[in-house]
Amino acid sequence: MPSVIEAENLRFAYVRVPVLEDVSFRVDAGDYVGIIGPNGGGKTTLLKLLLGLEKGQGNIRLFGCPLEQFKQWHKIGYLAQKSPVSQSGFPVSAEEVVLMGLSDRHGSGVSLSELKQVHEAMQQTRTREYAGRIFHDLSIGQQQRVLLARALVSRPELLILDEPSTALDPESREMFFNLLGELNARRGVTILLITHDTGEVGKYISKFMYIDKTLVFYGTKEEFCHSQTVAEKLGAFAQHTIDHLHNHGRCPLGGACGEIKND
Repeated sequence: MPSVIEAENLRFAYVRVPVLEDVSFRVDAGDYVGIIGPNGGGKTTLLKLLLGLEKGQGNIRLFGCPLEQFKQWHKIGYLAQKSPVSQSGFPVSAEEVVLMGLSDRHGSGVSLSELKQVHEAMQQTRTREYAGRIFHDLSIGQQQRVLLARALVSRPELLILDEPSTALDPESREMFFNLLGELNARRGVTILLITHDTGEVGKYISKFMYIDKTLVFYGTKEEFCHSQTVAEKLGAFAQHTIDHLHNHGRCPLGGACGEIKND
């Protein structure tokens, strides 16, 4: 599979305090990577480095192109942990928020092709019915799906999300993760997702990345299940709960996974 992201020896520090050290990995087209790790472990910083929002040391290639030379940002959709749109009180409609995601727009008018992309993204995220409503009048769950539509409007090949389910109610959270799973499985969108909702997202992702200032683990769910390093970090019960491969108390992979007792 062609690579979408190649990262080599990434390092970053705030005022000489190390945040990330010696992080190297590759993400292939069609991967769905769940990024986990403790608060303050550098997960958000890693995403910002990949997007060029922070400058560190090391090498990054996006779609085979060095980050410094990369121009095809329409290939990447990004949903930040805290969106400026959510924090501002500007009375903008949901449709206008989605339109903001077309970064290569020219002029003040909206073309028919652009409007088609907006409607397509809102249809995908089940937000079309909110198109004319003021964004800040929507619920948090509705706003988050509109912001996902904005990330999808340029029809990206790579979607990067930083804890997108924060503050969502259980029903909205399930709908959100189901939608991401569908985008990956049916449309082949490559996804990098920071999340604490590991039990919910574990059934969809193809790989886990564990970040704690360095790359503790990166591999498939099967490898995650067998990893002694992960077991030492999380504890065996948490390890199997997160990977979502356990079944009625026993991991179907057998071997090192052993048996898990449910309370």
